[in-house]
Amino acid sequence: MKMFLKILPIILCFLLLAAHFGRANLLILQIVSILIPFLLFWKTKIAAIILQTCLILAGIEWIRTAVYYARIRIENEEPWLRLAIILGTVAILNFATVLVFRTKSMKAKYKL
Repeated sequence: MKMFLKILPIILCFLLLAAHFGRANLLILQIVSILIPFLLFWKTKIAAIILQTCLILAGIEWIRTAVYYARIRIENEEPWLRLAIILGTVAILNFATVLVFRTKSMKAKYKL
């Protein structure tokens, strides 16, 4: 149960990313986002590195999306601050989820 609570943020980040790609009609990226958490079953250092890299890339994607939609809203003179706060929070969540791999039990499990 304790380990499940540690990997839950990782799974949620990738499911949220899959929903984001689904909204953009990027089916291949959506499928990849759904499949990446299955690397958690592969208990090697390379799996942990791949997951961490993907979480960082996901955070960058959320920042890119925030900037893109904020620019559109600014050009249309619509409110954009709430959008930036929400997407910025999601990006920070993705970056913070990388820290799950710094815990003692995850280091032991993935031989980090």
